[in-house]
Amino acid sequence: MSINKQELVLALPKGRVFDDLLPLLEGTEFAIKDNPKNTRKLLLNTKSKYVRVLLIRGWDVPTYVTSGAANLGIVGKDILLEKESEEYIELLDLGIGQCRLSLAGKKNLLEGSTRMKIATKYPKSSIRFMESIGIQSEIIYLHGSQEIAPALNLSDAIIDLVDSGNTLKENGLYEIQVIREISTRLIANKAALKTKSSIVQEIKEVLS
Repeated sequence: MSINKQELVLALPKGRVFDDLLPLLEGTEFAIKDNPKNTRKLLLNTKSKYVRVLLIRGWDVPTYVTSGAANLGIVGKDILLEKESEEYIELLDLGIGQCRLSLAGKKNLLEGSTRMKIATKYPKSSIRFMESIGIQSEIIYLHGSQEIAPALNLSDAIIDLVDSGNTLKENGLYEIQVIREISTRLIANKAALKTKSSIVQEIKEVLS
């Protein structure tokens, strides 16, 4: 399934954010025609003949947008903080997928600490934050199940996304400090802002 030059490709992340986005697109010309639950296609048609949706992992969205393989993308700010070296333009805060990036551990975690092992999938954000509070960090990269790392002595603490905080409590951890409020953003390829400005603006207005 090839893309022609007039089409715009919007990269969407699989999972919760995708589910939150569907109501925003429903009833508009950019509503998705293909049911992603009934197909294995990654490139989905919308009601607009000029727009198709690319369904991929959230972590890959900035790469697709920067390369121009996708013209627009929707992705969490947590991922953008880790992918800051890639070139894209942040157009809009969609106000969905709200949570926070936080340091979590035992209650007295920061008392007298100068060095700490941090389990996280956000190494850049973690190093920056730990340096800002004067603690040298060793990063233990985990893409999931960070909450169990301190109990197994793999790390002293974790830095991860927190929503309700229930998972932390269930694993004996406390939210020690909020590093950054997180929400979902609309990003654009720089060239697409010039070559496809009209359709980019239409999509931005629908999502605003």
